[in-house]
Amino acid sequence: MEKQKPKIAIVSLTSCEGCQFVLLDMGEKFFSFAESVEMIDFRLIEDEEDSGVDLDVVFVEGNPVTEENVKTLVQLRKRAKILVALGNCAAMGGVPEIKNYHEGANTIKHVYKYIQGINNPEIREIDNFVKVDFVLPGCPINGEEFLKYVPFLVEVVRTGDFSKIPVIPDQPICVECKAAGNKCLLLEGKPCFGPMILGGCKAVCPSARMGCQGCRGLRPGGNVKAMRAALKKFMTDEQFDNTTEIYGLRDDIEAREKL
Repeated sequence: MEKQKPKIAIVSLTSCEGCQFVLLDMGEKFFSFAESVEMIDFRLIEDEEDSGVDLDVVFVEGNPVTEENVKTLVQLRKRAKILVALGNCAAMGGVPEIKNYHEGANTIKHVYKYIQGINNPEIREIDNFVKVDFVLPGCPINGEEFLKYVPFLVEVVRTGDFSKIPVIPDQPICVECKAAGNKCLLLEGKPCFGPMILGGCKAVCPSARMGCQGCRGLRPGGNVKAMRAALKKFMTDEQFDNTTEIYGLRDDIEAREKL
């Protein structure tokens, strides 16, 4: 008897779909993975509409901005055994969350000439609406990391042992920076959030001599207060806050500092 393939869906809410294009950019590696599963929904490559069947694992990219987005998200949660936040927007609010930190009525005037009747909800991460079982962080995600963790998630579904949901190692970006042979930006007097941010991106920004801005989120052991104190040498508090707004990191930092 042929082994049944796990049913997988990769779904967009309001997003740039950059995390999904990362998967396509992997070429043969991703399509080999796609052949090993039953891809129920992935609109960038699909030929058929989602049939509405139950799902083993669903990956959700983007923000639940519209009422239709929220409805889609809730329905996916009901259908899926495991729901994964795919990327920074789904997990942390992403770039769209910047507007939450600014007065909404004035901000929206920069986009629309007439704002009457324009729905302008606060941007919220998907875990404000449904239970999230696992997060693949980043803006965009790391494709190799996706392929690394999917088998573990599928195995959890197969065994029914949800205590085996994988955990991304609590190591900072700095570990990968050192492995890449990069000279530390902080030692050069340049701001970088690397010590407090969860590794796994292969230090792509510091390798390009750009300071980490935290798109992968705070690592569990990250010392936010120490990081803020260290960065006072290189940036003002306003610059620090403005930078943490870029990927939706500011809320998490404020919550961590209250502990």
